[in-house]
Amino acid sequence: MKKIMKKGFTLVELIVVMAVFSLLLVGVMALTGPVSRMFSNTSLAEKTYSYANNIQIYLQGKLEYAEDIYVLTSDKINPTGVVTDVQKDALAEQFRKDHFLNTVVSKTGSSTLPLHGKIHIYRLVNKDDGEFQAGQITHRMYEFDSASPITGATLIDGSDEVSELNPTFFDNRVSPYNFSYALGSTELVVVDTPPASLGGQQGEVYRALENDFTNSLVNISASTLAVSIVIDKGNGGAIDVTSGGHTYRAFRNPVALQIANLPLTNIAFRAKNSNSGSYKGVRRPYCPDMTNTDDIKIQLDSGGAYAATPVIGNAGVAYDDAGDPSDPTKYGANKNVDFNNDIYFVCCYTDELD
Repeated sequence: MKKIMKKGFTLVELIVVMAVFSLLLVGVMALTGPVSRMFSNTSLAEKTYSYANNIQIYLQGKLEYAEDIYVLTSDKINPTGVVTDVQKDALAEQFRKDHFLNTVVSKTGSSTLPLHGKIHIYRLVNKDDGEFQAGQITHRMYEFDSASPITGATLIDGSDEVSELNPTFFDNRVSPYNFSYALGSTELVVVDTPPASLGGQQGEVYRALENDFTNSLVNISASTLAVSIVIDKGNGGAIDVTSGGHTYRAFRNPVALQIANLPLTNIAFRAKNSNSGSYKGVRRPYCPDMTNTDDIKIQLDSGGAYAATPVIGNAGVAYDDAGDPSDPTKYGANKNVDFNNDIYFVCCYTDELD
């Protein structure tokens, strides 16, 4: 009988085959890693564009046709950066006095009819405050008449500050995102990996807003107003780094930037068609003393032009981001990028005045 020999792999052959497969696996992983990151970044880009585009449309829709607007940051309203409801009430009251104090709709018999309207405060939240999380946009609205001071009781329908962005922006369990806001238009630049003591991870790419990284002032005005919207993944590991005497925020990839340009159409049109090219508010009849109904004037000084400085009854400046350093009740905007600051827009609309 012929003996049948069964031949298998030797140990050496098995080791060689395993080595070859290991090399192939390493090669495949080297190829799929960048591809996987590419798909991840593409997915982030698509989602962040959608989110940022919605925020941009919201801001443009709310601010483009503002009749008057103040641009502020929280540290200029309160040095602690925490703005209380009482301070928001005072901010609305200052806006009323600057633009509408004692303005009137008409005179009927022996009485004057004061102007009525609404004042809106929009807040871009950069720091959780226990009520609203970072990235949210809030809205607070006041009803006023030109003869009565604004208090917390004049909040429309008794409503308080409310969220404007859909909760799904923040509650996505699969891909949660962080939203950060900065005034002005800027770019993302690559920065050094933050120190390991701060949580920096070697081999990862970090980026920061150029104006934040270089500590340069943002350029905003009535014709160049913009908001930079930075979106990174919830576990992206944004790190505040102190370097060269200032602090900037480094965002770990993937991170995306969207610029919301805010054309102030009504205000720009007003400046374009004024002889001085200034951003003054709309002139209205006013009564310096509401009890003296015979003394109703147009908001002009004795020379037939705007007064050099705002006075009672004048329209005030239609756009302001500087405030008045000599007057602690008139606030401005910090032109340095600081993600610890919330951004405030205080405005009114012509179609809500009567």
